[in-house]
Amino acid sequence: MPPEPTSADAPPKRGPSAKTLLKGAACVSVIVLLEAGAALALLPTAEDTQRTAQQLADAAHGELQKEGDPPSGGAPPAAENAHDAEVLPETHEASLGSYHVVSFNPSTGTSTAIDFELFGVVHADDEAEFAERYLVHEKRLNEQVTIAIRSMQPSDFSDPGLGLIKRVILEKVNRALGKSLVREAIFSDFAFMER
Repeated sequence: MPPEPTSADAPPKRGPSAKTLLKGAACVSVIVLLEAGAALALLPTAEDTQRTAQQLADAAHGELQKEGDPPSGGAPPAAENAHDAEVLPETHEASLGSYHVVSFNPSTGTSTAIDFELFGVVHADDEAEFAERYLVHEKRLNEQVTIAIRSMQPSDFSDPGLGLIKRVILEKVNRALGKSLVREAIFSDFAFMER
């Protein structure tokens, strides 16, 4: 009876052969190429994108077009946009006050100081009503803006456009006025410091 081979006598194990590696690489390459081709086939063309953008713009103005219809009036999109600019109501910026808000966070032991001047965009037709309501509700409006700023997280102030803060303040301002007269909130001289 021949002796059993020991682990020292066994031939060394080899990794996969070059042929097996090439087959695997070829399969992966084919899959990647098929996925890239499928993605390209599903991407919209430039014309599709332009048509969708025009439909969204028309829908915003209440003129949703049916698929395949030419743009309303047959005018080129640039001419339509120039016409829409004339139809939009005139707006004015009204000061909503200067703010210095200091807030302390007991869990982290830090305090934040936020300084800014707030403006609201108001349609010219609503300007008189806005001025009247602002005089009546100015203190409530200031309180709501201060509460909104204090409720924000420090990370909210790192957004370059301050999008979340603008939306929250716009909602609070219009609620304090009792009517949606302010269309947009604008910050001037915004400064945020955490200590």
